[in-house]
Amino acid sequence: MSKHDQQDWTNALARHTSAAEGFANTATSVDSSLWSIPLGEGKWTPAQVTEHLNRTYQVVIDEVRGGEGIRIRSSWLLRQVLRQTILRSILRKRRLPQGARAPSEVAPKEVNGTQTELLQRFGKLSAEFEEEFLKNSANTDKKLTHHIFGEIDLLRGIDFVAIHIEHHHRQISRNPK
Repeated sequence: MSKHDQQDWTNALARHTSAAEGFANTATSVDSSLWSIPLGEGKWTPAQVTEHLNRTYQVVIDEVRGGEGIRIRSSWLLRQVLRQTILRSILRKRRLPQGARAPSEVAPKEVNGTQTELLQRFGKLSAEFEEEFLKNSANTDKKLTHHIFGEIDLLRGIDFVAIHIEHHHRQISRNPK
């Protein structure tokens, strides 16, 4: 086992499962007539939010399997400062900062699929994500790459993904049914 004990992994995966299930339940309940309507001025639609989460899962899963991660877009010094301040705050408060922007690798440029298809893909990717993390929980060398914070160890990465899903869950929860 890595520097984290099994209970840390169990807890992190439980938080992820809860976040993913909550998002899926709320997204399923969005009226189909509102699925492609922006959540506000300059905001994404529920379909785009779901596509964004699916793209995020795919990039993270690919990286854990040894593929490319998200390109880092901040300097080394800035990453150190932001990891000690903003990232710590995100992990402690379980909230992303207002106005955070998605990197191009996971932005929902186009949405392919119906509400049902996107949510089925979300469920499949969520399960695949957890499976990959369980397989790699003992590998202390594996990291996830964030475009601003740089490398994040896998355990914190699971929590970051869960917090990211919770963020988008709150967004679509405000959408009238």
